[in-house]
Amino acid sequence: MKPLAGVIFLLLGLLAGAMAAEPEMRLSPKKVRDEVRAVVEAQLAALQAGDFATAYDFAASGIRRQFDERLFTVMIKRGYAPLLRPDKTDFGVVRDDGEGTAQIGVTVTDRQNRSTVYRYWLVKEGDVWRISGVMLEQRPPRGDI
Repeated sequence: MKPLAGVIFLLLGLLAGAMAAEPEMRLSPKKVRDEVRAVVEAQLAALQAGDFATAYDFAASGIRRQFDERLFTVMIKRGYAPLLRPDKTDFGVVRDDGEGTAQIGVTVTDRQNRSTVYRYWLVKEGDVWRISGVMLEQRPPRGDI
């Protein structure tokens, strides 16, 4: 389990480095909003069906160079479990930089009404949007609430 933790921290570190030079984002036009949302919805549907091979197909080339499908599957199961069985999923505003980088917030709510918020980052590869990173923004509170 420790090697996986190291991989997750490495991925988060790489993502944090990429976010340090975060491009200026603007509200996306309808075409971009529809395309980005469709990619994220399709990956989430694959994850919820347990189809990790299809979910991996939505990953950007940079992610695919760093993680093979097996490691991707392990990383999702251990680090992003709320995405696998949400009771409800809400999508936020899609923003992009006009040059092939976009982001969308996704809130997943479980059956106990606990919400986890993720920020999806996407890049345009050719004519297709691919997911280049998913960052946890807010996890549900712990304890007796």
